[in-house]
Amino acid sequence: MTRPQLIILQIANLLVVGTGLVYAWMRYAVTPTDEWAVVNHPLQPLVQHLHVLAAPLLVFAVGLIWSGHVAAKLRNGRRNRAAGIGLMALFLPMAASGYLLQVAVDEQWRERWIWVHVAASLAWIAAFIVHQVGAVV
Repeated sequence: MTRPQLIILQIANLLVVGTGLVYAWMRYAVTPTDEWAVVNHPLQPLVQHLHVLAAPLLVFAVGLIWSGHVAAKLRNGRRNRAAGIGLMALFLPMAASGYLLQVAVDEQWRERWIWVHVAASLAWIAAFIVHQVGAVV
């Protein structure tokens, strides 16, 4: 992986993870001051939109490193392989559930996609950190 590719991947991951964690905090941990409020925090819609807009950058970044890094490591690399394979296994459910919860009409399906998205995303964050630390060590 080239240095520019790594920078794009890390920036995209930081934007998506940062906005996702802030949005999750606003949605699930903040109590609205007004009992009739539609959102828990005044900036919640903005943070959600930023998260949705940043996500395609992460999809692009993962695609960008696919042939030069992921496929090459699967063919002949051994170093830090478990965390990298974990990242690739988590990427599809994380990305797909993110898009599917945007278009789900039925509330039960929407809730299922949210659970899948949150679980895959938290696992992605952990695996990404492990993979980055393993690359340095």
